[in-house]
Amino acid sequence: MSARENVFDQRISLLWLNPDQEMPSSNWGHTAPDLELAEIAKALSLHPQHTQRILKLLHSLTTDPAVIEYRQAVLDDLLHNPALANGLEDLLGKIQTFDRYAELGRKSDASIHQVVYRLGELQNYLDCIGTLRGLLDAADRNLHSAGLQAIRALARRIEADETFGRLKRELPGMLAKIENIHSVTIGVNLNSDLAPVGATLLAINNFRYKGSASFMSRLFRGDDKPETEGIAPLHGTSGMQEVHTLDAIVFPEEERAKASATMMLMPLLKDLSQILDKISKRIVQGLRDYMQIEIGFLLQIREDLAFYLGAARLIQRLRACGLPLCRPTLAPMAERVGELQDAYNLNLALLYSEGRTVDLRDRIVLNDVTFGEEGRIFILTGPNQGGKTVFSQGVGLAQVLFQAGLYVPAASARLSPVDGIYTHFAVAEKISQQAGRLGEEARRLNAIFTLATRHSLLLLNESFSSTSAGESLYLARDIVRVMRRLGTRAIFATHLHDLAADCANINAETPGDSAVASLVSVMVSEGDGEALKRSYKIVPSPPMGRSYAREIAAQYGISYEQLTAALQARKLIDGEA
Repeated sequence: MSARENVFDQRISLLWLNPDQEMPSSNWGHTAPDLELAEIAKALSLHPQHTQRILKLLHSLTTDPAVIEYRQAVLDDLLHNPALANGLEDLLGKIQTFDRYAELGRKSDASIHQVVYRLGELQNYLDCIGTLRGLLDAADRNLHSAGLQAIRALARRIEADETFGRLKRELPGMLAKIENIHSVTIGVNLNSDLAPVGATLLAINNFRYKGSASFMSRLFRGDDKPETEGIAPLHGTSGMQEVHTLDAIVFPEEERAKASATMMLMPLLKDLSQILDKISKRIVQGLRDYMQIEIGFLLQIREDLAFYLGAARLIQRLRACGLPLCRPTLAPMAERVGELQDAYNLNLALLYSEGRTVDLRDRIVLNDVTFGEEGRIFILTGPNQGGKTVFSQGVGLAQVLFQAGLYVPAASARLSPVDGIYTHFAVAEKISQQAGRLGEEARRLNAIFTLATRHSLLLLNESFSSTSAGESLYLARDIVRVMRRLGTRAIFATHLHDLAADCANINAETPGDSAVASLVSVMVSEGDGEALKRSYKIVPSPPMGRSYAREIAAQYGISYEQLTAALQARKLIDGEA
């Protein structure tokens, strides 16, 4: 059988249509920390050992519609077949056992140990293939994804293979040869002083010897009946450390005979190990027919299954918290659309739930997002801490999850893939920054525009806040005009209300097909018509013209009137205005 025909060496990926596809590397720069992708990777991980690979996968934005739909179908199958998902989680534990066999194999040089580990590995392989095929067969007509159907077909072919069938028949016998070695019978020759002078292996037994409670009765029992109970125990492995150092000890005359007998045990055990290794070679002859059986297929799908099973578990938990998640509809990349209904920031939901199932319907505010002909570049204004950053980050996370082939945090969604997500979130100034904060922001923006295309997504958050209002408005307006000419999708969260008010002029004077529009995080009345509070609702609207700093100051007790009253109460100032 050639390598290509070897059914045990076939590769199937649940992530890529081409099993040999490597995850593309992406230059995410500040995007991953700005979106807090590490927290998403943790939430998607069944076990910490999978986190780094999942994070790498989230970084690898695929734009291939066929790959995205391929992954979505696998996730659908697991969500719609809970028994299958639970069974596959248990199977992951069995596949994990292969790592233990590999570790033991690396630590041992003894051929008999290598045989034991290979036999155990093969038995585990038989169990895993049988379990995998059984789980997928049980799903029957509810299995619709091409990925899981391909794995089921391969598992069936493996079980139908002549080599697999022969292994299934012969392995129990090979295991029995190893498992039934419980003791050996050694004959020791003595000289006239009853000192041991030689030994030979008499038998390999399928029972264990036990030490006797009555030495004299066994010594002079006067019958030839074979017994598994010895006359007296002579040595155990617990004393090996002492034996290793015996040759460095000078024994008193009366101890020489005892020391000589004990020292003889070392070469005796060595000889015994060599004999057992010879026995193992007979089993090796039988194992040669199964050298082509590779476990790589199971190790590969282990990583893939862990990704989907972690996603399915997270989706179920968030739905139990009352939050929507949906399979997004795939729109052509050329349309550059992004439509999300009742969307939210996944990181915020994870923060509020803290790994538990709690009702989040009253804590998480849902918002709609629409990138399209009416607007692809949004100037987002509103009050401080009004949800602008959370909204922008949530849009970016939804795009990442969509292109990873997962469900997105929304009631419904229709999205075009992007070729890159670029973020520019405000950062604190550092002493090491020779150009200052504004210079650092300028460098980062320049780097973004050397990579971004009309099919990218840009998320700018409080850019140019480090300079004066006049300078920041001038710089920001130029950036928005460039984004319009580029044709990209973007959200620019800012306190520059004049920038949002100038959307119509920017559209009129700058060529491009990405319309600039205004979004506002609205404040709502608490009921008396005067007091306002944040609603965290983001809606299309002209800018309100202010960030409600006065209302927020009053809420925290730092308005002019409140602080003046406090100082008067402390008699630090008089009552005059």
